[in-house]
Amino acid sequence: MGVDGDLVIVNGTPYDWVKTKSHSYQMDTWDFPDLIPPGQVAVVHVEFKEGIFTDESDDGGEVGYSLRGTSNTFQLLARAPKQHYNLQVFFDGISTANNPQGTSINLGWKEDGDVVFILSGSEGFFSSTNPHPDWMQRNLTTLGDRPLRHLCIPGSHDSGMSKVDGKTALANEHNVITQTVSIGVQLALGARYFDARPVIADGAFKTGHYSDVEVLGWQGANGQSFSEIVDEINAFTVENKELIVLNLSHDRNTDESRDFQALSQVEWDRLFEQLTAINYLYVAPDPTAVDLTTLTLNDFIGNGEAAVLIIVQPDAPETALGDYANRGFYFYRQFDAYNVYSNSDKLEVMVPDQIDKMRAVRPNRDGQLFLLSWTLTQHPKEIVTDGRILDLAEKANPTIFRLLVPACDTATFPNILYIDDFSKSDVTALAIAINHIASS
Repeated sequence: MGVDGDLVIVNGTPYDWVKTKSHSYQMDTWDFPDLIPPGQVAVVHVEFKEGIFTDESDDGGEVGYSLRGTSNTFQLLARAPKQHYNLQVFFDGISTANNPQGTSINLGWKEDGDVVFILSGSEGFFSSTNPHPDWMQRNLTTLGDRPLRHLCIPGSHDSGMSKVDGKTALANEHNVITQTVSIGVQLALGARYFDARPVIADGAFKTGHYSDVEVLGWQGANGQSFSEIVDEINAFTVENKELIVLNLSHDRNTDESRDFQALSQVEWDRLFEQLTAINYLYVAPDPTAVDLTTLTLNDFIGNGEAAVLIIVQPDAPETALGDYANRGFYFYRQFDAYNVYSNSDKLEVMVPDQIDKMRAVRPNRDGQLFLLSWTLTQHPKEIVTDGRILDLAEKANPTIFRLLVPACDTATFPNILYIDDFSKSDVTALAIAINHIASS
């Protein structure tokens, strides 16, 4: 028995991929399909050989594919130097954004798990695994004229909760941490929609992850501060002129009492003023009435500048934007994304729940903006035990590559891919692929 895992291959191009060659040495399993059609996913089981009389470093495999009707080719490789098992893609006859012809990408290896390779687009506009940080700008030729409701972008759930900076008695890292890297790193990995939940803690505005637990009252913790987030967004937009959406919801003041009241108007105004330090806040024409989802990507960043949208979803319905409505701040109804999570810790519940909701909400391209919440929710008993949100993310995240693409077509697809643990750029590559599939 060797060391095995799966390679998930996503064909987001309009071309058939035709196998041209295959060779392996000392691999227990290395069997690839002869054809991978457009818009399809192939899951290939790979097994390296191990044994007392086996030199695992000799394990290796190569398979080549050509894109039918073009001169473009690539190879997938298996290598095992010093038992550091690895899968690679070699762009021998193709160039993609951020990956010139003749270069390779290490896809990695996960025993009993998945690694992913994604290739999308068409000749002259190919994208793949390892996209560039300014992926929107680099795809403006194909995506620029599309309104937001015709686009798919990656996003993160409880985006600021990559650390604990103050907490209640029953909170711990297992039940509050949803991310492993900061918003700044998520931006560099391609995330463009951020779920930032403002709380006042020790007099400062921080992100928070709190719940009103029956009998126990409010429990939770604080994550990144908004001062950090402002600095990280500004550092990113110096070089990357991208569209960024910061959604503010679940607001609470944790300083005043154990009741954790929603922010007052005065407190919201203080936060708004702090956020005006973000560069490139986008002020739309007729900003108090605009439906942001009808504006095109070019409307936001086609002039070569970044654009940051602050979307406000206050718990107190009487909260007003005041003059901030003319400074780049918008109510949620102006970026009206359907956002209903499955509230389950089981994949067999979450996956069909989200896909069925997507099909119902977006039967066509002009349907309501849809946020695909590919997240598992802790069962109440896990909240007070050692069950981790990040363990649930480790179960959920790989399945999005296997199961989402077959559910998408030119009419029905998600607008926001919303996950815990946004620590790889693979979901960005998937969003780009869905954009290409939606246009084919």
